[in-house]
Amino acid sequence: MRLTTLFSLIMLSTVVALAGPRHYSSNIVGDVNADGDVNIADINAVVNVVLGGPFDIKCDVNEDGDINIADINYLIDIILRGPVAPMVDAGMYMGVIGYNQALNTKEITRLDSTTVGEFNEFVASMSTQPGRLLYYSVDKALDALNAAQNPENLQNVAIVTFTEGLDQGSLMMTDKYDTEAEYAEALKARIADQRVYGRPIKAYTVGLLNNNVVDANKFRSNLYALSSDSTKANEVNNMTEVNTKFQEIAEDLVSRNMSETLTLVFPGVGTGTRIRFTLDEVDNETVENSQEYIEGTFSLKTRSLTNITYHGLTSTAGDSVAASSVDGMFVTLVFSGIQLDSEERIVKKNIKEWYWVEDAQAWEASTEFSASQLPDIESTYSSALVMLLLDCSSVMDENFADLQVAANSFTERLQNYNTIPGEFTVNGVSFQMVAVEGGTYTMGVDSAAVESGMANVDELPAHEVTISPFSISQTEVTQELWQAVMGTNPSSFTGDLQRPVEQVSWDDCQEFIARLNALTGKNFRLPTEAEWEYAARGGNKSAGTVYAGSDDLEEVAWYYGNSYAVGPYSADYGTHTVGTKHANELGLYDMCGNVFEWCSDWYGTYNEEAQENPVGPESGVRRVTRGGSWFSVSRDSRITFRGNEAPTSRSYSLGLRLAM
Repeated sequence: MRLTTLFSLIMLSTVVALAGPRHYSSNIVGDVNADGDVNIADINAVVNVVLGGPFDIKCDVNEDGDINIADINYLIDIILRGPVAPMVDAGMYMGVIGYNQALNTKEITRLDSTTVGEFNEFVASMSTQPGRLLYYSVDKALDALNAAQNPENLQNVAIVTFTEGLDQGSLMMTDKYDTEAEYAEALKARIADQRVYGRPIKAYTVGLLNNNVVDANKFRSNLYALSSDSTKANEVNNMTEVNTKFQEIAEDLVSRNMSETLTLVFPGVGTGTRIRFTLDEVDNETVENSQEYIEGTFSLKTRSLTNITYHGLTSTAGDSVAASSVDGMFVTLVFSGIQLDSEERIVKKNIKEWYWVEDAQAWEASTEFSASQLPDIESTYSSALVMLLLDCSSVMDENFADLQVAANSFTERLQNYNTIPGEFTVNGVSFQMVAVEGGTYTMGVDSAAVESGMANVDELPAHEVTISPFSISQTEVTQELWQAVMGTNPSSFTGDLQRPVEQVSWDDCQEFIARLNALTGKNFRLPTEAEWEYAARGGNKSAGTVYAGSDDLEEVAWYYGNSYAVGPYSADYGTHTVGTKHANELGLYDMCGNVFEWCSDWYGTYNEEAQENPVGPESGVRRVTRGGSWFSVSRDSRITFRGNEAPTSRSYSLGLRLAM
């Protein structure tokens, strides 16, 4: 139906223009098909120009072929809340642009084992030509990111640009800029300002500086202009370094494929009270200078935190979060989708709550808030969107084959993006290995601990030990995993396959590990005693606690007090499901209690010499066990306590943890 007035379209255009900072044009052609009608195509033309589409709005709500008030209301709603993101599978999404005198583009596609061949074939099909549309390719990559259909859990958005020289020709592809400097500056601003589903763009550049570059200063200026920050601008001298940088960037993207969910439990306060939750290490003197915090105003009526600001982090929780539960005086708020700007993980022990005291004009620490009582921080592995830009100019001829190899290696590394780092699956059963950074620590105890009766003489002398990086399993080996590998379950405490396997000797463990390695092609093993103690202490993140993760054994362990003393008729008698107590600083569970864990070493005495990666005596009669068990008293559940058993011993308190 022909509209008798353009009032609705004019009103719509006005609302769009006022909806926020958008892209403006003085030459919007409203009548796309020049039929004198205002129809869906015309509406799309207006919306796309203002919102920076393309978006296919499909505003005909009742499908009557007319544009009426219901359709206009629907459009206004979209403008106010933004276009609805289509449902897209989670994972890694990637596009490739090869640029010279023109752009050769592989459209953004989900990268997985079924499509990685397509990417490799595309890169293999590229060839060199004169010209280098460097700026223009970045411009178009940003357009592609903006228009892409993305999964809801999108976490990383990145552009990776490789160049072997300066821009040549981009000014001819647009009438917006008069100089290369102006174009570069505009791209720098766009990279800084553009958001994709609320996520900032990480822009990396890799520039090969050689004899083809006459103006080295301008070359470096381009690298910085096209990067999101100076740390992501990489100048290299040969193709080997190009490949290395590509791999480093891929590792950076893969390692950051996680967001966190933080649950905060705190006492409710009066309406209007300003509350700040700091996530970095601060005290009364430094709280004002916190670099990572969530701050808002509490509403007693709605039991919510409102007017929230996030400093040093982003979150998908929004600017107002209502209580997920209320238990007496305590309120529980859940903040999802958190990623720290530092790209580190939240350390639970650092979390503190503060109230703003108006009279004192200062923050006061909450005495009723306990970080140790908070639920564990949940990690969610998320999706990514990456554009890879490759210089295909003719000066690349002698290096082009190496560039293609580097690009394919980059792609293949990203293929594993949405697999959890350190996760392994055997016959349908998954388990998690945790990477432990190397470091130096003091193993054992000092003589005062022995003299006071708090430690045993075999924990002497304290000595310095240096440990190289290794991995250790997040939990003790479960009955489920043992059964998946061995086909049997020797455990005494059955009924829950997530309990640790027990009744396994040191020799049994060696057979299990041999079969596991045959199934996975990896080199799993038992940890050395020194590795075990280093990991239990929390590695280089250690807080120096008596037990693994706390000075309160009840928080982190199933031990005599909560597992044996309850008596054999209690459901809590015996071992328990792994990972149900709090983890230590490395995210390792049950390093104290549940079952003793076999180590690879023969049992022997310590010596006071500094050592590097010690493996224990060359021979012996008994093997080391560590960590205490479900019937160990607190003294025997300490990190430094040493147990020992014959390699053939089996017991309902003996299990294992893997290392590699």
